[in-house]
Amino acid sequence: MESDSKVNWRETTGAKLYRQAKQRIPGGTQLFSKRPELFLPELWPAYYSRCKGCEVWDLDGRRFVDMVTTGIGAVLLGYADPDVNHAVKHAIDSGNMCTLNCPSEVELADLLCEIHPWAQMARFTRTGGENMAVAVRIARAYTERDKVAICGYHGWCDWYIAGNLSDSAALDSHLLEGISPRGVPGALRGTVLPFHYNKIEELEALARKNGKDIAAIVMEPMRHDPPRDGFLQKVREIATRLGAVLIFDEITIGWRLNYGGAHLTLGVAPDIATFAKSMSNGYPMGAVIGTEEVMQAAQTSFISSTYWTEAVGPAAALATLKKMKAVVLSEHTKRIGKKALDGIKSLAEKHGLEMK
Repeated sequence: MESDSKVNWRETTGAKLYRQAKQRIPGGTQLFSKRPELFLPELWPAYYSRCKGCEVWDLDGRRFVDMVTTGIGAVLLGYADPDVNHAVKHAIDSGNMCTLNCPSEVELADLLCEIHPWAQMARFTRTGGENMAVAVRIARAYTERDKVAICGYHGWCDWYIAGNLSDSAALDSHLLEGISPRGVPGALRGTVLPFHYNKIEELEALARKNGKDIAAIVMEPMRHDPPRDGFLQKVREIATRLGAVLIFDEITIGWRLNYGGAHLTLGVAPDIATFAKSMSNGYPMGAVIGTEEVMQAAQTSFISSTYWTEAVGPAAALATLKKMKAVVLSEHTKRIGKKALDGIKSLAEKHGLEMK
């Protein structure tokens, strides 16, 4: 194989395929965060032929070590984990879809509520975006209110992107800038009320102005920075005072700080918590867990989907969660994360580079 310095990256198989993809697929990819332009325009490998552990091979057989996000944060145990794959293959061989229901979803619901003792019920989806749509629908059904206060990134669905209808930059500081609300019904204008992390005064102001109309406070319990000055406790108090449902979006942070949601470490219980991404190590799976009182409101709304009933997702999640517990994964993520961060900081200082 040629050395990397001699490779014409614009003419690799992956680069050619991506140029073709942009002619057939709007945007080129299904996920914004996987667009090659975000990493190295025209020079990013774009596609993989196989992956294992932390290694990835492109379409021309070149091997890379994945120093990015391991599947956009979905694969904490490493690519193609043998234990998870074994469970999935068993589910496939047994028939992953049937007119009847797979018993593994009941086992998974029990396990999630055991890990999170404040929760008594669970509903399952297959993606994070669906998760959040379900959680907000339940909250609106429970409270019979429309408005949602948000802090953080919560996906692509109308209920969230409506935040940019009144102000095109309202969601800019919640992870992604420039999200267009085109295609979102104008009638949703004013239903999403953004506030910033660790700025409780912003939520207090929203509560004073919209308190009787707020169905839910939806937020990531943590992303980059830890809560300060009892921030999460104060959010919990406001939600209780307003009679609003407190929803913690654990889709990104969940399972990284501990075995379960970050809120277990941070010491604040929500009314609903959502999980996806790493809970099933790359296989499609999402969970919405919550208190029995709030979750029963799902029965008063139509929330239903065929592929939420297939067996691969629960099988992958059960195998993943059991292995995470066995290997004490959160301790490994802390150790390896610190090692990587220290190394990057050292290199930045050595070469006089600013780093965020």
